[in-house]
Amino acid sequence: MLVPALLVLLVASWCFGGVVEDSTSQDEWLQLLALPVLALAVIALSASPPSDRLLRAGLLLALLIALVPAIQLLPLPNALWSIAPGRAGVAADLARAGIVQPAHHWSLTPHASERAVWALLPALAAFLAACALPVRFARFFAKACVAIVLLNVLFALFESGLPRDSGLRMYPDETSGFGGLLINPNHFATALVIGLCLSIGLAVDAWRRAGGALTFGMQWVYAGAGLLCMLAIPITTSRAGIVLVPPALVGTFLLTGVLPISRIGKSRGVTIAAAFAMVLGLIGVWSGFGWLAVAKQEDPRMVIADATFRIGKSYFPLGSGIGSFQPVFEQHMPASLWMPEYVNHAHNEYAQWWLTGGLPAMLVLAFGLIVFALAGIRIFNAKGRSSGIVVAAACWVGIAAALVHSWVDFPLSTTTLMTTTAMLAGFMLSATAEVGERARRKYGRRPGMENG
Repeated sequence: MLVPALLVLLVASWCFGGVVEDSTSQDEWLQLLALPVLALAVIALSASPPSDRLLRAGLLLALLIALVPAIQLLPLPNALWSIAPGRAGVAADLARAGIVQPAHHWSLTPHASERAVWALLPALAAFLAACALPVRFARFFAKACVAIVLLNVLFALFESGLPRDSGLRMYPDETSGFGGLLINPNHFATALVIGLCLSIGLAVDAWRRAGGALTFGMQWVYAGAGLLCMLAIPITTSRAGIVLVPPALVGTFLLTGVLPISRIGKSRGVTIAAAFAMVLGLIGVWSGFGWLAVAKQEDPRMVIADATFRIGKSYFPLGSGIGSFQPVFEQHMPASLWMPEYVNHAHNEYAQWWLTGGLPAMLVLAFGLIVFALAGIRIFNAKGRSSGIVVAAACWVGIAAALVHSWVDFPLSTTTLMTTTAMLAGFMLSATAEVGERARRKYGRRPGMENG
């Protein structure tokens, strides 16, 4: 039951979770849909608790992420509530209104923090379900993700030919470009990079299943899907998406074992491929730095992110509360950003997490990056020896691309990408857990050591 339930949740999150508003009726329906998936996943994990430490750390991480906005709903005594300097202005305004000793919550916007807890349900359900399912289903859901991304390309092409006021448009009131089901084309670029990584992983896996033959087979179908994803990225006009392509390609080839580092200098073909990959990666890094240099001067998103970091210092260590970004930022907005439109996000997930989550959020973020790095090390050491680890490598690079893009945008704030990457993270950890279990069975007990 968990497989079709997760598939329905994934498709529904793509169909209805592509908006960037903090709370919509579609989001509420997705949260309700996530509840049975979450229940099934918890039952499955309870029946067979994971023994791998890294997988258990991932499960703990998921709970800690949900715990950050949850604890911000708790009341705080006045002395502790006012420990952050940025709250002094709020206290002064309350005093002017005659509210001298209000019942303070940790969060400055408790209702928004509560919505943030509910907003995590689809991603949490998808992550736990992927952790609970056997690794063999990772390929199936990777194929499903690639198929959904490509179908969205077709839908975006269809929409681009419609009049601006057509009722067939997904978002008729917006002037968004090539995004399809996602209102923000930059977020669709992130999804396309993820689809590219998954397509390469599936192609490598199919090629190895075919014994390394270069005859026509599914490996070429998946390679073609990856090429379509890569060609569609420039149509989104996302500069960050284009910059992410070279390192995503290099990272996927390295982690899937197609480009073994140990054979560099020993095999002419591998050495040439490694040199080409290095040039490709350097082009991506050079393009990234060049784009950031231009963006700092021309793009207001960089100014917004820098201002968010500075404002976050005055609310440290408590943070202003998850979901409170918009009113808090408007209260401290620099004059250079005064404009008719309101700023809905920091356009930097880490800056926004720093401002609204404070020290607890930073600790959870550090823990999450450690878990993610350890998973990458285990995948690299496995060198693509199994089908599951090849797909896990593609998942790791796709998630890394989303995390890097989050430095200049907010792709993981949408239900669609948050749910998709959470599911991929679950399958990634499940596959690495299988590798760890095989290593323990192989090296855990050696002859002659029973009495040692």
